[in-house]
Amino acid sequence: MAEGVVLDTSVFVAGLPSPRKSAGALVSAFYADQLCLAYTGPVLAEYAEVLERPEFGKIITPGDRIGLILKLRSSGIFVEPSDVPDAVWPDRDVLPFVAAALATKSKILVTLNPRDFQPAAAFGVHILSPSQAKLRLL
Repeated sequence: MAEGVVLDTSVFVAGLPSPRKSAGALVSAFYADQLCLAYTGPVLAEYAEVLERPEFGKIITPGDRIGLILKLRSSGIFVEPSDVPDAVWPDRDVLPFVAAALATKSKILVTLNPRDFQPAAAFGVHILSPSQAKLRLL
């Protein structure tokens, strides 16, 4: 099983423009090779799609988006998504992130939306806020 942690897109949205906050510290640590991220094809596609939305155009530049994808592909760990057990998911859009976290040794998923991921805890996924992850991982 691969090492690495999974960051929900919300962490990048919050962290790219705000390097002093906990989400920003995680993003900065990733860029400095101090935090290894795991991803799958669907997770990578989600990052690209969400970060390209017009509402983020003033806070996340095209260079930020491209840089993130290139950095992830060059230094992140690509994992094959694990099967996600059936559960009552508040938002099924989180399943690619759960599948990625289940495929890692750490089973750590960092998000600003913990309620959406709560069922994953029953399957061994550690759901952390950026502040918790900063304390635990950096």
